Amino acid sequence: MPGRQAGTGLLVRTELFKIASSRWQPVALTAVLILHVPPMLWAGQDAAASWNGLRSRSGLFTGYAMMAFGVLVVAQEYRHRTAALAFLAVPGRRRITIAQYLAVAAVGLVLSAALFAGWLAVGAVRYGRPGMHLDRPADVAAAYGIVAVTVCAAGAVGVGAGTLLRGSTGALLALGCCGAFEPLLDATRFRGPVTAPLGVLAWPTSELDTASLASAVGWGILALVAGLFAVGRDLSS
Repeated sequence: MPGRQAGTGLLVRTELFKIASSRWQPVALTAVLILHVPPMLWAGQDAAASWNGLRSRSGLFTGYAMMAFGVLVVAQEYRHRTAALAFLAVPGRRRITIAQYLAVAAVGLVLSAALFAGWLAVGAVRYGRPGMHLDRPADVAAAYGIVAVTVCAAGAVGVGAGTLLRGSTGALLALGCCGAFEPLLDATRFRGPVTAPLGVLAWPTSELDTASLASAVGWGILALVAGLFAVGRDLSS
């Protein structure tokens, strides 16, 4: 229908197509999966350690990968000066930022689900279904739910930082500096935008630092909202 605005679903599919058609992004995402294969095959631990490491193994590296990936997905639009064309083609710049976040979150969910299922399957083969709590599906669902929420929150921080700073180098450097500073103070250790996911995913699966989880989600929302406000400004020259 002439004049009809593109829906959010179409914008998300467009962002996913950009990711898939990139020369290096699919390779980098595939590498995230491949790097987990040797530890899966060679890790030798008992059932309790395998279960308690499930959340960190499937989500920790993925979460920080999605934080960086969120920066790059947004920043490449400004680097290649395609952001102006996208904003002209789609009324409402914030809809594009939302679509970029949803695309990053979708990629993060797929990667974390694949890794979670892989580590879970390897543990079940080695230690049996009870060893990996497969006889308690609520435990398994809760473990992956925490991974999924934290990975999505980390991706939101990346998208927000990339939108605010409009450059991958500056955004990644800013996040790196935050990550280096946050552990120095009790108030920010595992509570800041960069180290909060570490406070969630580095702990055993049987434990949960709810303050870190709340901080990770809160920072993700704050970063994304700040990015949505910032994207309404005039494009930098």
